[in-house]
Amino acid sequence: MDNVINLFSRRSAPKATTQTRVSESTQQTTSAVILGDNSFIDATERNRANQQRLRKEREQANKNVLKSYRIK
Repeated sequence: MDNVINLFSRRSAPKATTQTRVSESTQQTTSAVILGDNSFIDATERNRANQQRLRKEREQANKNVLKSYRIK
């Protein structure tokens, strides 16, 4: 009986979930404000390091593909 869906009944549960989502988004914005400038600098450094790491991984993967297909 749990698999039966009634199209004409109304539930109040979706309203509660939207309120919690709104409160979560406000918590995220307040935490971002509290962190300050140092966290922004740290985040940019992490992003730059990740970008370089991914670039190296792509270059190595491309080298292996070229070698395996004997393109160069």
